[in-house]
Amino acid sequence: MNRSAILSLLLLALLLLSGCRQSHQSSCLIMGTMENHTLDGKTIYLVPLVGPHDAAHVDSTTIENARFQFEVDSTEVKVIRVGYRYREGIEDMLVVSEPGTVNVHIGKLSSCGGTPQNDSLQAWKDYMERYRMLLYQLQTAKRKTNDKDAVQARLEQLYDRQQRYIADFTKRQPKGALKDVLMKLYPQPNNK
Repeated sequence: MNRSAILSLLLLALLLLSGCRQSHQSSCLIMGTMENHTLDGKTIYLVPLVGPHDAAHVDSTTIENARFQFEVDSTEVKVIRVGYRYREGIEDMLVVSEPGTVNVHIGKLSSCGGTPQNDSLQAWKDYMERYRMLLYQLQTAKRKTNDKDAVQARLEQLYDRQQRYIADFTKRQPKGALKDVLMKLYPQPNNK
């Protein structure tokens, strides 16, 4: 081969490699860990939150060494879940498949982060878990107390605070898959 042919092949190889690197930067890599090794060898699924749940839209992989991984080239809210037989005690996890690396932990209390929308999603999840815990405590107290009016007033304050949080949180989100889902779940007047 002459020098120009070799140079042309090298340039072509460099272009192909840089093209692959650029396309990888626009894809989402979901790196997951499991709470323990009990589900090694089992299947874990990546399912769209909305839309068809057929073979063309649902992805799956095998859990190995308490780890799993998905690569996605679309931005949407998805659910990571294990098979029906193994779900007891394992929380499904919402994730946004946005460009970058999303770190997910699946277990009794699942979590996600690593990209802007997933960090926001985790903050929302943490708030909602605290809200549900307080709600449960107040509802239990209401059943056990004689002063039901006072507890009812606290329940109403908690609900109002939660509604304000959701409205403010949704408004702060940039345009994207997470904001779209929040606006559908919690419609607010003048929510832009």
